[in-house]
Amino acid sequence: MLELLKDGTYIRYWLAVVASFLGDAITKITLLYVVATQTDDPVLFVSLVVIAQLLPSGVLGAFVGPLADRMPARLLLVGSDLARVVIALGMIAVRDSPWLLILLTLLSGVGKAFFETARITAIPKIVGSHSIPSAVALFQSTNHTLNLVGPALGGVLLALGDVSVIFVIDAATFALSALLLGSMAVLREVPGRGPAGGGEPYLRALRTGVSGVLKVPSLRFLAVFLVPVMLVLGLFTTNINTQLLNVFDLSAFDYGLAQACFGGGAILGALLGPVLVRRYSDHGLLVGSILLFGMSLILLAPTSGTRDHLGLTVVAAWCLLSGLGSGLFQVPVANTLLRDLPEDLRGRGVGLLNALMVNFMVLGVLAGGLTAELLGTAESIIAAGVVLVAAGAVLAVPALHPAPAAAPDPAESRTTR
Repeated sequence: MLELLKDGTYIRYWLAVVASFLGDAITKITLLYVVATQTDDPVLFVSLVVIAQLLPSGVLGAFVGPLADRMPARLLLVGSDLARVVIALGMIAVRDSPWLLILLTLLSGVGKAFFETARITAIPKIVGSHSIPSAVALFQSTNHTLNLVGPALGGVLLALGDVSVIFVIDAATFALSALLLGSMAVLREVPGRGPAGGGEPYLRALRTGVSGVLKVPSLRFLAVFLVPVMLVLGLFTTNINTQLLNVFDLSAFDYGLAQACFGGGAILGALLGPVLVRRYSDHGLLVGSILLFGMSLILLAPTSGTRDHLGLTVVAAWCLLSGLGSGLFQVPVANTLLRDLPEDLRGRGVGLLNALMVNFMVLGVLAGGLTAELLGTAESIIAAGVVLVAAGAVLAVPALHPAPAAAPDPAESRTTR
């Protein structure tokens, strides 16, 4: 991982992603604050903001893929950043209209759907196949860190300044990202035209992309693997805050500490990923991570039982372990995806599987509230853990193992920049 931090090209890419994602994190907390304080139905409008942020990636992800396979990544990345500059500045004019803010949030989500597909597709070009696990781990750990820092920084800015200033800062982060990405020569390359490549009509390219991805055994397994994981992750994301605030009745300080432990566990999982990828197969690590995450959710039962005696310590330990499980699986998922996708199908494969992840996570978010009402918050989390452990056990059956992918050529040279 340290070698990537010495690579000027990767550093520009990394800084661009940091700027873009930090702006997203700051604006997310700002939008939630604005709609929650300016409407008579804050629960409805907060839900609409969250859906508006996620929905475009779920709906459009697969449809962006063919464009990523036939257009330079620089065009999609810089174009989506510049579009979001305009959208962020437009939020200043409609800051007193929650419905218009939600509409602009939806449009910003469309820009992010293009950005994310092109960003992930470009990773092998930037770092070479041999450095994919380290690049994924560095990004994931950075992303988890920004998810902790961004909302906190947004809260400070809300306390100190005007909402309009925050939208200007968001626009500036997208402009900085566009400037950095636009300077990278490797992103200007037009994708090659493989057997399923850019010469096909759009709809045929979309169909051949789906069939081409599903022909790869490891990617078929990955698609099956992601369904239970993302459902449970969505449910967990919905219910963990209720568990900490309402069931455990944590104070504001203790709640922040518990969230920091969860984020720290997720960062640790991302950093451990490359080490474990070198020691174990992606299949083994995927199944191991799903079992770890499921067991961590089941351990909420003894955590609840001992919390009155052990206090915050046992809650913090549970948050750390569940964060570790949720962060660990993302490295082998991304490594398998980027390693085994044929280059001419890379954009479509990334878009398809990203859409699958987002859509099932949204379903999990929706199911989280329902199961919490039917079973109780803690019981729904524990039941989700049982389902995940059962799914991991089924996926561990040898007959379901994907065929091993060919190892990358160690002599492969880095892409000329």
